[in-house]
Amino acid sequence: MSNHVYYGEYSLAYWIELILTRKIVLPKYQRHFVWNKDSLKTLINAFQDNRFVPPVTIGAFCKSDGSITNYIIDGQQRLTSILLAYLDLFPDKEKYKTHLLALARGEESIDEDEGDPYDNVLEWNLSYLTEKGNNKNEICSKLEEGNYMSIGLELPNQFFHEHYLGFSYIVPAASDETSQQCYYTKMFRDINVQGVQLIDIESRRSLYFLNEKFEGFFEPAFMSDYYVNRVGEKQRLDFTRYLCLLSAFKKLNDVNKVARGFSGKKIEKYIEMYIYSVVGNDNEDIFGSFSVIFPDGDFADDIQRLKDTLDDLNLSTEYPSIINMDMYFFGLIYHVLLCHRHIDISRKVQLKNRIERRINDLRDMDNHAQAPAQFQYMRQRLIQSINVYETFVLS
Repeated sequence: MSNHVYYGEYSLAYWIELILTRKIVLPKYQRHFVWNKDSLKTLINAFQDNRFVPPVTIGAFCKSDGSITNYIIDGQQRLTSILLAYLDLFPDKEKYKTHLLALARGEESIDEDEGDPYDNVLEWNLSYLTEKGNNKNEICSKLEEGNYMSIGLELPNQFFHEHYLGFSYIVPAASDETSQQCYYTKMFRDINVQGVQLIDIESRRSLYFLNEKFEGFFEPAFMSDYYVNRVGEKQRLDFTRYLCLLSAFKKLNDVNKVARGFSGKKIEKYIEMYIYSVVGNDNEDIFGSFSVIFPDGDFADDIQRLKDTLDDLNLSTEYPSIINMDMYFFGLIYHVLLCHRHIDISRKVQLKNRIERRINDLRDMDNHAQAPAQFQYMRQRLIQSINVYETFVLS
C-alpha cells in the first residue's frame, strides 16, 4: 500500500478558518515563528501581484484511537503570516523585552494566581492566538496592550476570499504511530522553509514530539534557562546531547568508545540514533535499554529530582564556555537522572569549588580551551565531571 498525496488550493479565508478552528495544527516540534514584518509584507505583496507562492504541506497523522490530526508539516511561516495579516497583529518583541526588564527591576509585578498576561513573543507561534479563541473579535479582546502591534496593511475581507494558496495533503500508508512518525520526521528534516535553515536542535524535535510520551524527557522546560554566552550570542544547553553521550557511556562503560566515529557534523546522526533508541527501542547495543533505566517508561520522578537538585545547588544559568557547562552538567545528569542518585546538597560549596578547580586544570591542558568541541576533550570533561560528582553522591 502506497502513500496518498492529494493536491489543491484553498482561499486564504478558508486557510484562516482551518487555523482558527484548529482543523490544522502545528506539531509540537515546529520552530517558533521567525519571519519579520517585512517578510510578511513581501508574502502579501506576492498574493496581490498574483505571483507564485510555494504551496504548503499538510500531513494526516492517524492516532491509535482512530482520530486524525492534520499537522502543518511545511508552511508555518506562510500560514502564520496570513493569519496575522487578517488579524492585523504582529508580535512586538521590543515592548516584550521592555516588559521583562521592568519585571527584573521590580518596576512591574505579576499576579501569581493569574500569571503573566503577556504572551512570550520571543518564542512565539500561532497557537498563542488560537488558544484565545476561534474568531478575530474573541482573540483581540484577550490581548494584553503592548504585546502586539498593528501591521498597518488594512486589507479588506475581500482580499482573503479572492486569493488562493496551494497545498499538498499527505495520507501515509503506515497506520501505526511509530512508522508515521519516522515518515514525517524524514520529510520535516529535509525541508527548508523560505531559505531559513533549521538548526540541529529545531530539526531534531521532529524525532520525538509526535510521541507525546517523551515530551518532557528530551527537553524539560526548566533546562531552557541554562546557556553558554559566547561573544554575546546565547547558545542554549542541549539536553538531548547530554542524554545521548551519557547513555552511551553508561552502556559501554568506556569513555573512549562514546561517539566513536561520529566526530564533527556526524554527531547529529549519533544523537538521532539515540533518540530512536528511546522512542523505537533501536540501537540498544550502543545506548542501552531505556526501559531498563526507566521501568515502564516512567521518568517523571527523576526529571523532577534533577530540577530540584539544580534549584538546591543554585547553579548559574549562564556559562562562559562549553567547558564550564559540561563540567557542571555531565556528572549531575548522569548520577541524578540515569543512575537515580541523590547529591549531597549540604556540601554544595565544596562541590562547586572542586568543579571550578577541574575547569581551570582543563583550560591549562594542551589546546583544550582553543578547541573544546574536539571529542578527545569532550570525553575528558564527561569522565572528570562524573568522577567529581561521584564523591558527592549520597549513599
